[in-house]
Amino acid sequence: MKKDSLEISSEQLRAELIEIKERLGALETIASISNIKVVAEYVRLHLTTDKAKPIMKECREPQTRKYLIEKFGFKNGQALDHHLRPLREADLIQQRFDDDQNLTYTWSKLFRSLPKKTLTEILG
Repeated sequence: MKKDSLEISSEQLRAELIEIKERLGALETIASISNIKVVAEYVRLHLTTDKAKPIMKECREPQTRKYLIEKFGFKNGQALDHHLRPLREADLIQQRFDDDQNLTYTWSKLFRSLPKKTLTEILG
C-alpha cells in the first residue's frame, strides 16, 4: 500500500503562520476595543517595576537590547530582563527580529490597540 505523501514548503508554512498571527492580532484588537477599561486596568497592574513605564515609552518603536541597556544605564542584560520579563509575560511587550536579525522589543498588539488618550494616561 502506498502512503499518501504531503509536501509543504517553508514558504507555505511561513504564509500560514503570518495568516494565523494576523487573525490572532485581529482578535486581540477586538477584545481590547470591547474591554478598554478592563485592558487599561490590566496594564496598570502589570507595570510593576520602577523602569516599566519608561521602558514602555521607549518601546513605542522597536528597540534593541543594546539600546535599552544603554538608555537606562543597566550594567548587563539580566538587569534589563528583570524589567522586561513582567512586561513580556503580561503581553505588553513583544520580542521580534528586525530585518537585520536583531532582537527588538516593541508594544504588543494588545497594548498598542488602546486609545491614545488611555495610553497617555497610563504612561504619563
